[in-house]
Amino acid sequence: MKKVALVVFGAALLFGAPKGKSKLQVEMQKFAAGMDLLQKGILYNCKECLDDGADRILKNIKVLEKVDVKHFLPENQKYAYKFAQKTASLIEMYAKDIKEAFAAGNMDDVINDHTQLLRQCNSCHMRIRGW
Repeated sequence: MKKVALVVFGAALLFGAPKGKSKLQVEMQKFAAGMDLLQKGILYNCKECLDDGADRILKNIKVLEKVDVKHFLPENQKYAYKFAQKTASLIEMYAKDIKEAFAAGNMDDVINDHTQLLRQCNSCHMRIRGW
């Protein structure tokens, strides 16, 4: 009986989790998926991965531009919306640069842009989360 209860409880946690995700978590997971594809594209010289990763990031940035950024921020960080907007514009710039640099065959620039894009992600997370 204990095993059945444990399995039911585990299944409820596992399958119940997506319902409890905030809109911010869902959007950040989309960014993470794009970043994963960019990294695969760099590691394996995969044009489709780079294009798809950059496109996912650019698409997600457009979604965030249509909503009030303050909506996503924790209560104690509402004042940081301008910082978040600036970071989003830099992420967009670096994602576009990645596509252009790869099309030109300049992998050094692709890697540099990926690094800068990741730095923007980290700086926003550190500021907003207070790490």
